[in-house]
Amino acid sequence: MGHQRLGRLPATRPWQAVVALITGGADAARVAGAVGQAAEASLQRAGDDGALRKGFWLLTQLPLAAREADFGRALLAIGLDTTSQPSLIDIGTAVMTAIDDVIACDPKATDFSEIAATAAVESLVAVAGRDAGGLFGTTYAADDARVTLRDLAKPARFAVLARDFFARLTREYLAYYLSRVLPDHVGGAQRFPSLKDHHAFEDALERHCRETSEIIEAFAAGWFDKTNFEGGITPDKAGRFAHVAFEKVRTELQARAKGSAHA
Repeated sequence: MGHQRLGRLPATRPWQAVVALITGGADAARVAGAVGQAAEASLQRAGDDGALRKGFWLLTQLPLAAREADFGRALLAIGLDTTSQPSLIDIGTAVMTAIDDVIACDPKATDFSEIAATAAVESLVAVAGRDAGGLFGTTYAADDARVTLRDLAKPARFAVLARDFFARLTREYLAYYLSRVLPDHVGGAQRFPSLKDHHAFEDALERHCRETSEIIEAFAAGWFDKTNFEGGITPDKAGRFAHVAFEKVRTELQARAKGSAHA
């Protein structure tokens, strides 16, 4: 699945302010904050998105499933239909299928739902795959997949996965809007004289989203440990965490934008 980035930004005052910041040379932090303000209502609803909640819950369950004696059966128990000894790619495919099923049955699903699905799979493969890197680089073999996923059950390691997920989610959500306007300002005497300048801004935006999501790391570690101890992580508990975490990121975007404006 893939979300479409078509059309133009709405011709409202908040979105006009976003364009003015871009043409005026504002940095990534201020532009990200302005997008967050312009899309505030949508961002508030996003915390309750079914695909977001499902994706995050699966990220909490995969490390725990990897600790079970029968990994394949444990994956089936959380709704992932794959092989008895799946590779990381197999698991990622099963996760995408499970979230896609939620999207297909949800009349309230939006483009954000697809963004959340992609972010969950990309974070899983990136973080677990990076941890599985050996002498010959990253590997996605079945044995390595289970070992690295099991390591992510440690609260501090799960926190890294959670932060990566919310950083990707935020980056792609901002890009969903910005991709409609940034290309209009590339070349000649525009904000971005060359594609290199355009790419540099996008890189800065990605770094900004990773820095913004730092607030999630300590929050996720404590929550994962405590919630597992107190009866386990249910889909409802994971959904409530995702809602609060996304709100924290949204608030942090605004705070960093104000700090950048006063710098």
